[in-house]
Amino acid sequence: MNNNIIFHLLILLPASITSFSVSVYDNVIAPSTCQTLHTLTQQHTRRSHDGSSLFYRGPKVHSGQQQLTPIENALDSILRQLNDTSPMVEYWSRSQYINLDAHADIDENTLKDEGVLRCPRHGHVLYLQIANSDMNCDEQTGDDGSSGGDAAAATTTITEEEKQSRMGPTVVFNRKVAWGSVTPRTIQSAGSDNVDVASHNSPANMKERVQEYIVDVENYWDEETKRQYGLLENDNDDAQKKDEEKMAIVPAVNGRLLRFDGAAFHCVPKPPDRFLLSEDELTAFLEKDCEEDCEEDEDDYYWDDEGDDDDLENEDLSQQRSVILFNTWPAGSFGPRGVLPDCVVEAVPDGIVLDDDDSASVEDERISEQWKVWQDEYGPDSEKLHCNPADDWKLCTVDNLDGDETSDVTVPLMGNPTRRGCIQSKAVMQGQGSTKRIENAFYDGRRVSMTTLNE
Repeated sequence: MNNNIIFHLLILLPASITSFSVSVYDNVIAPSTCQTLHTLTQQHTRRSHDGSSLFYRGPKVHSGQQQLTPIENALDSILRQLNDTSPMVEYWSRSQYINLDAHADIDENTLKDEGVLRCPRHGHVLYLQIANSDMNCDEQTGDDGSSGGDAAAATTTITEEEKQSRMGPTVVFNRKVAWGSVTPRTIQSAGSDNVDVASHNSPANMKERVQEYIVDVENYWDEETKRQYGLLENDNDDAQKKDEEKMAIVPAVNGRLLRFDGAAFHCVPKPPDRFLLSEDELTAFLEKDCEEDCEEDEDDYYWDDEGDDDDLENEDLSQQRSVILFNTWPAGSFGPRGVLPDCVVEAVPDGIVLDDDDSASVEDERISEQWKVWQDEYGPDSEKLHCNPADDWKLCTVDNLDGDETSDVTVPLMGNPTRRGCIQSKAVMQGQGSTKRIENAFYDGRRVSMTTLNE
């Protein structure tokens, strides 16, 4: 069984930088499973309150006392192959290619209620159905069985037709929690109100404690205000220089799994080379994109009151970028506040009026029938949707894009100043690679790349 455990690829940075942990695996789930999970995620989105759900793992599940839905069984099978024993998993999905600015996943309700940033332990992206995935470059496998390609491939010319049809990558940074500085807040694990300091800080206890941070207020001040309060006394001191950033570019490929630190900033740029565009180029793209959107039906198919499975046919397949996103949370966190388990079935359609007793009876019957349908279709524990054995996974190599040339890289940041940890809504950086190499990496259909960013 031990040979089925996958260990993470650690991209080790210079000593002054915190290690950057990004793992990318190909062939994690079979093509037929990708298609099935894509359909199931759309059904899940339609019946859930805000598109996200939470499920619990552990003895109750493995002993049969608690059931997992087909999606949850698929995710649980992946985590078991990774030897990840996290007790709680938050998950949601997206089916279309949209721009997502750089952000860290947080407990949104805790930020709203308490003003603190609470992050999961690990974040994951499971890629299901990617438009024009057959246009991806041929897979190259290293001598050790890993998949990837020669760094020289980053200079390959990509045609305009390929650019127009390419779905953007997921980009992960080694910047964590907030783009500005934050102060860690020590919190105790569940049920540990009276433990001594040694027990509280033991490795076992630390593992079950959630990452929680408070944004430093001085990040909101401009440079002149910081000087007045003595916060920039050592402007020229080398010790005050910020650590260099690392940016990993992970193309969307059917059946691929991306795993990263739950506090890491990440995003999906649209167009793929959005970070490299000038203001005029970005404005022109946004105007064109807005015109195209206005020509389409504004009603999102899964919010249609008359929606059923036929509505899935209205999906824009040319912009399909179907993914499941899931985060693992430690026991001490109690999970993300306000995220509930999957309700299994959709609400009773409008126009059907039931009294309280009948409503409960009908709901139980519908739920019971849904579990039976899933078991008949996917087998016990949805075994037909389990991931491939870990021995069949292919660990992707990482192409280093750094060179003698530099390029301007502008990273847009999501959310308000408290969520970002800083006033500025974008970070202007210098990439340690030529514009052409970085642009090609953003449009590459398979190869994982990394480059250094300096402010």
